[in-house]
Amino acid sequence: MHKGIVMEMTDRHIVVMRSDGKFDRISRKTRACEIGEEIVYASSGINWRSPSVAGRSGIAAAVIFCLVLFASFNGKLGSPEVVAYISMDINPSVEMGIDIDENVLELRGLNEDGIALVESLEYKGKKLEQVTEGLLDKAEQKALAGGEAEIVITSTVVQEGSKVNDESLAAKLKQQVAKHIETTHPQQAKSYQIAAFAAPAEVREAANQNGVSTGKYSVYLNAKNSGADVTLEELKKESVLKISKSKPDIAQSIRLNQLPTKADLKQLVKQEKAGELDKKVAEKKTETGSGKGTTSNGRNGWTTNGSSDKSGPVMSGGKNGSSGSGNKDDAKRNGTTGKSSNDRDDDRDDDRDDDRKGTNVKPSTGVTKPVSSGSGSNKGDDRKDNNPNNKEQAKKDDERRREEARRLEDLKKQTEERKKKQEEERNQQEEARKKQEEERKKQQEEAREKQEEARKKLEDERKKLEEEARRKQEDARKRQEEAKKNQEQNSNSSTSDDSRNRDRDNNDD
Repeated sequence: MHKGIVMEMTDRHIVVMRSDGKFDRISRKTRACEIGEEIVYASSGINWRSPSVAGRSGIAAAVIFCLVLFASFNGKLGSPEVVAYISMDINPSVEMGIDIDENVLELRGLNEDGIALVESLEYKGKKLEQVTEGLLDKAEQKALAGGEAEIVITSTVVQEGSKVNDESLAAKLKQQVAKHIETTHPQQAKSYQIAAFAAPAEVREAANQNGVSTGKYSVYLNAKNSGADVTLEELKKESVLKISKSKPDIAQSIRLNQLPTKADLKQLVKQEKAGELDKKVAEKKTETGSGKGTTSNGRNGWTTNGSSDKSGPVMSGGKNGSSGSGNKDDAKRNGTTGKSSNDRDDDRDDDRDDDRKGTNVKPSTGVTKPVSSGSGSNKGDDRKDNNPNNKEQAKKDDERRREEARRLEDLKKQTEERKKKQEEERNQQEEARKKQEEERKKQQEEAREKQEEARKKLEDERKKLEEEARRKQEDARKRQEEAKKNQEQNSNSSTSDDSRNRDRDNNDD
């Protein structure tokens, strides 16, 4: 068995340079390889060390090798490069990389459904519209077949100075998807919501670090900015449609008038890293918890502030943002009683006391009118303060406040733990990325060393062949000169003989 680098290829043969600098020509058959690739083969062909063969191919092989070396550093000669990425979430989540002519160079699934969607789909060299249509056609088998969907499209330019416009790119794909939906689901087209926008490279980088698409990460940032409690794990597992059904804030974050700009998203990435978005979510939870708690009598979901004054408890989450004061006259004007069950029990106790003191009570208004101008009202307040029910209510309110403080403290700890965990994950991902980068550089360096070593061997072999050819040419030239001298000598000798013969003949005469 031999091992060597492919130097030249034809339809029938492959020219290989071995590690010892020798050349072999082998049959190509069904072998799949490329110039510059190292292959293993069973037997060698003709001997390329022969000067007659090597002399003709040495320079050509050197040129080919230089081209291979250049290609190894710069990719395939003349190959296009990705200038923008487009992600599409249905829920499969996929991402396409395009060149400046909008030809698709990369296509990958970002979750299990996305990987299944792009499987066996031909995309290389095809236009973005063609590949998108192919993805939509395959998605009709599952994700788009339900009669409704939330489709999020994002475009990100990754090459500065590129002529590709990410905003117009997102708008164009949105129009294509909308046209597809109108064609395939004409009766249900309004049930398919499509959001398309441009996202900066910072969002795509953060999305890759967290294992989600650029679109889903943008939804995540925008939703948290509005105070919605959503996690990346939910977005990884579920579609935007499914999450938005249980969390209306998510649905609102991708409405046309709520879509963030590139500048907004860039700022949100900074706020997420600084933990500011987590604070917004915690504040929203606190507001929701204080405005929709549970009263001691379990009614209306409001939370009292623990006041035991006879005028009624102050409500911390009253309708229309009012303080919910329990003043009886105000309650009558607002069409509400303004009382809890405990307050009504307290009023009945006070009414009985007032009856004993000669106080008349109007049942319809709940306003007491003392008979005399004495200090009866103050005594009633003293009796109210000593009422066991009010003490019990105040105790419950204190417990409720302590419970709320504990919940806030737990929430703060959970937020800090989550931030710490996210930071650890980011550090791990960064370390993994650095290791991969170091490994890649190491492999490139090894490949460069091998190529340099092969180049030197090839150069040495070429010089050796040229030197050998020059020696042979010199030997041939010398032989020719000797032959010419011999010929001249023979000619001179023959001339001398003829002259002597003529002289002898003359003497004889």
